[in-house]
Amino acid sequence: MSRRYRWPVIAGVAGIILCALASWTFIQGFGGWHTSFQGPGTVTVEIPEAGDYRLWHESKTIIDGRLQVVDDELPAGTVIEFKNAGGTTVPLKSIGGSMSQEIGNARRVAVGRVEIPEAGTYMANIAGFADPRKFRLSEIRFLEHFLRALLFALPGMLLAITGLVWAIVISTRRR
Repeated sequence: MSRRYRWPVIAGVAGIILCALASWTFIQGFGGWHTSFQGPGTVTVEIPEAGDYRLWHESKTIIDGRLQVVDDELPAGTVIEFKNAGGTTVPLKSIGGSMSQEIGNARRVAVGRVEIPEAGTYMANIAGFADPRKFRLSEIRFLEHFLRALLFALPGMLLAITGLVWAIVISTRRR
C-alpha cells in the first residue's frame, strides 16, 4: 500500500469501527431488565427503576416443565392491574396492533405498556381466566439505544464514505 492511501484507509477503518460500535449499541437496546410471573392471581414484582415497561403475554411457553400453547389473545374479561405500595393503580395502556416475539419454542404477544413512576414493589393483579398463563414485564430501552447508536453510526458512515471517496480521488489523480 502506498503512503498516499494511508489516511483514506485510516478514515475508512475508523468509520467501520464506529459502525460496528453502533450495531453493538443498537443490539443492547433489546436487552434490559425483565421478570416473568404467572396468572391468574396477585404477584409481587420488584421494579428496579422508574421508566417504561412492556407487558407480554407468553402464548407459547414452558409452565411447570410442560409446553403450553394458548391463544395469542387474552380471554374476554381479563383484568390486569399494577398497584404501587401505597395502593395507587398504575395504568396499563393497551398496545394497538399485534407486536410479537418468537424465539425458539417461546412466543410472546404484547399486551400493553406501563409507565412506572418510581422504583419499588408493585402488586400485579391478574384475573378473568382460569388456566395458568405466563407473563413477562420488560424494560423498554429501544429508543434510548437507537439514539445512542446514531451517535456512532452517523460519524462512522461519514468517515467510511469519506475514506472511500478520498481513495478513489487519489487513485484517479495523476502523479
